[in-house]
Amino acid sequence: MYRSLALHMENPTLVISNPPHQDIDPALAAPCFGLSPAEVRMKANYPVPEVWLVDSEGGNVDPTINILRTAGLNVVSVAGQKLASIPAQTIVKSFAFADAGLTLTLEDSQVDLSYDGALVAVFCQPLPGSGQASGAGVNPLTEGLRQRKSGVFMARDSLIGFGGGRSSLAGPGEEEGESAFLDIYLPGGSEDSPPMHLAIVQDQVDFSGLGDLELPRKNDNMAMFVAEFESKFTGARLDRRLDDMRPRARAMVGKRSAISGERKGFSFATAALSQLLESLSPDLKDISQFELASRLAYLTTQ
Repeated sequence: MYRSLALHMENPTLVISNPPHQDIDPALAAPCFGLSPAEVRMKANYPVPEVWLVDSEGGNVDPTINILRTAGLNVVSVAGQKLASIPAQTIVKSFAFADAGLTLTLEDSQVDLSYDGALVAVFCQPLPGSGQASGAGVNPLTEGLRQRKSGVFMARDSLIGFGGGRSSLAGPGEEEGESAFLDIYLPGGSEDSPPMHLAIVQDQVDFSGLGDLELPRKNDNMAMFVAEFESKFTGARLDRRLDDMRPRARAMVGKRSAISGERKGFSFATAALSQLLESLSPDLKDISQFELASRLAYLTTQ
C-alpha cells in the first residue's frame, strides 16, 4: 500500500489513524503496511492521529480499510485536498468570556462564538522534555484541569481561592520550548462565513480575559482557559489526544531510528511524509508535527 510519491500527484486518499485502537491483530494488519507485526503494534501504540497509508493512484482503499478495522485498528479515509484546504492558524490576541459566548480578538477583527454552537477544538500540549526544555515542576491543581480528571472544578475552585486567585503552587519559571495551543475549527458554510482555524497559543495570547481566574504562570492560565472553554461550550467536541504529545524523532539519512528501526511509510518526521505534504500544498511544507497532528485530529471528527 505504501507508494512512491510524485510531487505532482493530484488528490491522493489518506488513511489516517484514529486512536485509541481496539485489541489488535498485528499479524492480520501487517501486510497492509509492509511491516512486521511487531512494528504494527508499535504504530498502534502511538496515541496521536497520523497518516498511515496513501493511495496516489485513485484505487479503492475500502478493502484495505476493512482489513485494518477487522484487525482492531481505527482508521478513517480522507481526500488529501481536505487536509490542504484547512486554513492556516489565525492567532488569537485576546479573549473574553461573556454571558452568551466567547469573544476572540484577532489582529484586525473579532469573532463571537456562541456557547451552544457545535464546533471542534483540539488541545495540544507538547510533552516537556521531548525536544523541548523542561521548566520547574507541574502544578497538580492545573494538571487536574488540563486532564479533566475527577474533581476538576474542585481543583479550579481551590486554585482560584489560594492567595486570592493569583497564586500558583508550582515553583517559579515557565516551561520553555514548543507552546501549548487550543485550535478551534469553524467549517464555515458560505462566502460570508468562510472556514476558520483559530489558535489560542499559550505564549501569544493575553490571559487577562480570565479575570479573577488569571494566574502568574502561562501554562496554568492555559489549563484554566481550556477548562473554562470545555465547561461552557456544551455542544463542542474537545479533542485531547495531543495532550502530552511526544514528537517523532526526525529520521537521519543513513541512520536508523531508536524508536522502530528504519523509518517507513508516512509517519511523522519521514521523508515520504514531507514529500506528500509538499505535493498537497506548498503551505504544508514546513508545518510542525504539532500543527499537522491537530489538523489530522480535526479530520478524524468529520
